[in-house]
Amino acid sequence: MLRMLAVAVNTFREAVRDRVLHGVLGLALSLLVFTLALAELALDQQSRVVLDIGLSSISLFSVIMSVFLGSSLLYKEIERKTLYVILPKPIRRHEFLLGKYFGIVITVSVFVAIMGAVQLCVSSLQLRGPAWQLMAAVPGLLVLLGVAMYFARDRTAVLVPWSAVALAVTSLMGWQLGVALWPILAQLLLTMGEVLVLCAVALLFSAFSTPFLTALFTTGVWLVGRSADMMVQVKGKLLPDVVKALLQKLVRIWPNFNLFVPGRHTLGAKLEDLSGPLGYVLSSMTYAALYSALLLAFAAFVFRRRDFL
Repeated sequence: MLRMLAVAVNTFREAVRDRVLHGVLGLALSLLVFTLALAELALDQQSRVVLDIGLSSISLFSVIMSVFLGSSLLYKEIERKTLYVILPKPIRRHEFLLGKYFGIVITVSVFVAIMGAVQLCVSSLQLRGPAWQLMAAVPGLLVLLGVAMYFARDRTAVLVPWSAVALAVTSLMGWQLGVALWPILAQLLLTMGEVLVLCAVALLFSAFSTPFLTALFTTGVWLVGRSADMMVQVKGKLLPDVVKALLQKLVRIWPNFNLFVPGRHTLGAKLEDLSGPLGYVLSSMTYAALYSALLLAFAAFVFRRRDFL
């Protein structure tokens, strides 16, 4: 466990220093803020525009980060020859692979928390609540980040607790201003479920392929997974019954990423029992955990049999 944790921490440090991810995060945050301008073009649907475009953007950019990190970080270890120094040490290959996986997941979760905090700020601002709360919360969080990084030995480690604090503070602020917190927080959690499965898919392909092919295959798996429900419900007359039956069987074993992008009203109902929105989120996250574990087990088997000589 300690060996996996060490690999995960080093993976997180390496990932958060990547300038490509900084650019992706900057683009995502800019788009979240820009939804305020787009909302003004809608008639009596400003809140819906801000939420729908914002949460969709968070999901999309999380997918981009997962594909990028999952397809590149493991290959960098092989290309830089650092893997040849690590594997002779008392660490098993599956521990190294799982450490990489958890490091990537932690990295993406930090970015999701930051984007979620910005989404909550944008939603609060769109409701035109008291401006003093935003004026106090946002600079306060930035000052807290700056002070923590100034005194911390490892500046990258500050991002994990700070992102959680930022999400908690903006959630409290949004709750006081009347923002519908449950759909936003539930969608952020479902986005992390999608990240869990997608990172496992990327590491599976990365265990035996190049970064370009890994990114290509992973994106293809994601695109098909997002269309899983549509394949089940296909009723076109041009498709033979055999093809329809094959598609329906394929959906049962293919990762169904459409589960993590529910319909608008799925998460909007009241939290009365486990058969409602809470049950949907719990079942989807259970699916993500089990499917990720299966993919990681297969990836560890492939990675263990790979010859690096």
